[in-house]
Amino acid sequence: MPVICVNPSNSSDKEIVDGLSKQNEDLRLFLSDKLEDSFRSSLPGKKAIGDILDDTHISTASSGAFCGVFFEDKDAKLRSIFINAIEDSSLKRIIWLSQSDPDEKILNLKNLAYLQHEDYKNLIENVLELESQEEIDFGHKQISKD
Repeated sequence: MPVICVNPSNSSDKEIVDGLSKQNEDLRLFLSDKLEDSFRSSLPGKKAIGDILDDTHISTASSGAFCGVFFEDKDAKLRSIFINAIEDSSLKRIIWLSQSDPDEKILNLKNLAYLQHEDYKNLIENVLELESQEEIDFGHKQISKD
């Protein structure tokens, strides 16, 4: 089923995207127009490039996708933008990746698995497993370094 990755922006995010591309034939990406061209071109999948701070761009790009993988980085504005984009989307499964604690607004979103990680340790395996399963447990999961 189609999956869209929103805001992959570093080499660790790229590893996750590369893994998703191997198990999913319809991989889409929504990338910030602020990313370097060389990084954008190194990512697999169909790319939409736009303003990452505009939730309507994200929700429009996610149209037709079943699963959305949201990469939250250190920009505090992204949290509310992602929430608005998810609420306006037709996504049936959301996987939110963050190093920060979730808040109530995030945890109240339907069909959301929140993976809180430390420096991406053991994250790739968890994302690939969640994306490939027919049914998953939603809610908050802390990924440990071990």
